[in-house]
Amino acid sequence: MRVKLFGMIAEKAGSAELEMEASSLKGLCEGLRARIRDLDSMSFAIAVDRRIVKDDLTLTGTEEIAVLPPFAGG
Repeated sequence: MRVKLFGMIAEKAGSAELEMEASSLKGLCEGLRARIRDLDSMSFAIAVDRRIVKDDLTLTGTEEIAVLPPFAGG
């Protein structure tokens, strides 16, 4: 599946997108931590099909996935 990265997370990964394989959100997070240096020390949210998700869920590979850094409001 294609995972879109934004902000400093994309900078750390050296790319705005990664191709990943995962059958669950938990598995995706583990894969991202293995591929992106220092991701463990960063705050981020994951959006699946444009909705922020916090709980584990099953992924089919057809979802739109985005890894989002914290946003400042204004």
